Amino acid sequence: MTTANFTVVYNGDRVKNNTMDVRDLAPALLSIGSLVDEANRVLNGDNATVKLHVDTTAPGCFEINMLLDLAFLSQVKDFLTSDLVNSAINLNDLIWGGVGATWGLIGLAKLLKGKKPPKAERVDDHTVRIQVDGQTYDVPLKLLRLYQDLGVRNALEKTISPLKKEGIDSLEVKQEGKAIAFIEKKEADYFDAPQAEDEEILDEIEKGAYSILSVAFKEDNKWRLYDGNTTITASIKDEDFIYRVEHGLESFTKGDVLICEVRKRQYITGSDLKTEYEVERVIEHKKAARQINLDLDSHGDT
Repeated sequence: MTTANFTVVYNGDRVKNNTMDVRDLAPALLSIGSLVDEANRVLNGDNATVKLHVDTTAPGCFEINMLLDLAFLSQVKDFLTSDLVNSAINLNDLIWGGVGATWGLIGLAKLLKGKKPPKAERVDDHTVRIQVDGQTYDVPLKLLRLYQDLGVRNALEKTISPLKKEGIDSLEVKQEGKAIAFIEKKEADYFDAPQAEDEEILDEIEKGAYSILSVAFKEDNKWRLYDGNTTITASIKDEDFIYRVEHGLESFTKGDVLICEVRKRQYITGSDLKTEYEVERVIEHKKAARQINLDLDSHGDT
């Protein structure tokens, strides 16, 4: 097990008496714990466990002394690779920066103002070169992985969120009595987590028969269709069919069935699965039966 100490300092009128509203403090502490957990997950996976302890609070501004414990599982102790962050100090430095450390997550977020690097290229197995406002910076690949991870960014946003409250003006992180990170209220928006980007995992077209549950005559409104097992909402992309509907050439009654080609797209958004349907082509509009089909003898009786 390795350890690292750091101190989080909140400054402002709201904490000037060495007190902090528990409604501000509790979420902040939980968020710092989540930030450390998420960073360890990204960098070490299931190979290590991390714990964060509140040690003491100091007089003056509201300071929280913390102890970070990093422990590797026994079965991997002898098999550490350069891909793992094998000390609490290194993990701490990657999050906050550190005494003698060039880069930390806080500094990178401030440099990029929470946005994607305009240009990035791999230098070697451990370094990425980014370009910002005409300047180039060499950034550890591990640090960029933290910056790109939504779990880390969400936890970081919540850690900084007290700065968006009235009376809390800055957040400072210290190590060995020296400031290693400093965020002002005006910089708080730089730490907002980005929206999760959709990752398409399925795009296919299937032919099927659907009964019509409801129709929509406004543009972009979706029809409700039923295939006998599942109800879907689908946009109608068949322009010829829409023309016939809009000009009264198609009418609908209960029990009508559309035989059509339906495009199904599925996306992963963060941890959620999203499905969209589009009717690409209506092959046939089968009207509901209005009479009973009888099997009649065409020859009749003689």
